[in-house]
Amino acid sequence: MRLTSLIKSTLKSVLPAPESSPLAKILLRGFAFITAKRMSKAELEDDRANYIAQNTDTRFAINREFDYICRDDKYTTNGAGVESNSDYFIQDIWGARKVAVAKPSRHYDVGSSVAGFIAHLLGANQPTTLIDIRPLPCLNTDFLTANGGGLQYLQADATHLENIADSSLESISALCSIEHFGLGRYGDPIDPMGWEKALLSFERVLKSGGKMYISVPIGQCDKVCFNAHRVYRPQTIINTLKHCQILEMSYIIGLDTRLCMEYRDGQLYSNQAALESIPDMKNWGVTGLFEFQKR
Repeated sequence: MRLTSLIKSTLKSVLPAPESSPLAKILLRGFAFITAKRMSKAELEDDRANYIAQNTDTRFAINREFDYICRDDKYTTNGAGVESNSDYFIQDIWGARKVAVAKPSRHYDVGSSVAGFIAHLLGANQPTTLIDIRPLPCLNTDFLTANGGGLQYLQADATHLENIADSSLESISALCSIEHFGLGRYGDPIDPMGWEKALLSFERVLKSGGKMYISVPIGQCDKVCFNAHRVYRPQTIINTLKHCQILEMSYIIGLDTRLCMEYRDGQLYSNQAALESIPDMKNWGVTGLFEFQKR
């Protein structure tokens, strides 16, 4: 244990902070996984013997042929998966809270996490239309459509939203998706301007007063990390949407967010120190959260 602690402390001292370095985060997670304490065979057999000795419930058969051994759970912490996926965990809650407050008659989403953000919306019975270039199994089951909720799915290239009329939507989101547009990663056509065309399409289809929720990797400069994603300066996203007012811009730190911009009482307030604190990574970025309203 002393050696493990020494190695861990050494790694932390020589590596960059994990929140600013994906490589450091991966290395520390890998070390934690390799060195994690697991239930021993002796512990397992002691538990089995104890269970058999105490058991008087003859309804349940216990036989080694039915074993499904789990040794990794006894000494782990609850929520370990949350910490390893904190950006998605936080952004999906952030987006779902925004939609819940706005209560649109139907929300449209482009390429966000079905198991995260979309699941939150379905749990709140929020009618939602999801647009993605990839196929998706039908989710319009009786359970998912109960109480007026449910998901409509359009498999399409969302760059142009050609089948959606101008100024027709109350609400649209794209959480960690537009940074991939035009890079071919998901089978979409190569298009260096794909991300910008998509944002302008989102702006076009929004009604006046409609809300847009965007998340992308952000840093101190704009760059393409081919073929994974792009990283943006926050102002690049804001300047692209000339007919929208930025209401909030923040970024994720662990299981929290740091507010950088907020529009209130008819005025935009900027936290310059927070903007300057956005870390600049080689081929990654922290997750920036943007809420807009069309003028």
